[in-house]
Amino acid sequence: METIIVEPRKGIGQITLGMTREEVRKYAEAKGVRLFNPRKDSTAVQSVGDFKVEYDSEDRVIFIELSSFKGDHDITCLLMDINVFETKAEDLVERIDKISPYDRNDWELGFSYTFHELGLAFWRPNVFRDEDMQQEWFLSHDKEEQESYLRDQYFRTVAIAVDGYWNKSK
Repeated sequence: METIIVEPRKGIGQITLGMTREEVRKYAEAKGVRLFNPRKDSTAVQSVGDFKVEYDSEDRVIFIELSSFKGDHDITCLLMDINVFETKAEDLVERIDKISPYDRNDWELGFSYTFHELGLAFWRPNVFRDEDMQQEWFLSHDKEEQESYLRDQYFRTVAIAVDGYWNKSK
């Protein structure tokens, strides 16, 4: 099992903020990972295995996102000794919020939490809480569908970025 460390303001695993596109290419080559540009009209965003990387105009990494989708290998993702993808979203947010406050004005709050001082963000596609397990709409689903909802108690991605990255979209 691979352990990937998230270091706010530095990097995720061996991909670090400020790396050049060529350094990322060499990393991918060494790991046997295929590079993929998900948007044909953009050369700024690139997928590297479980990572999504964004570059600035000088081809330096300004954003790194790691997905919890494990594919054909098992990963553990640690942030400050907390297992990011196996800690319930509300618990993780509460713990990190004690270190640095999250953006309480984020229009996607619940789905997304951004900690600007740390250059850190988390995302999940749906919000699901413990109390939802008692709701009729949940209980009416079959076991497979319930398990899908239960996954939404956890974040699906963790990301770090350079100072001001999330401000540029405001």
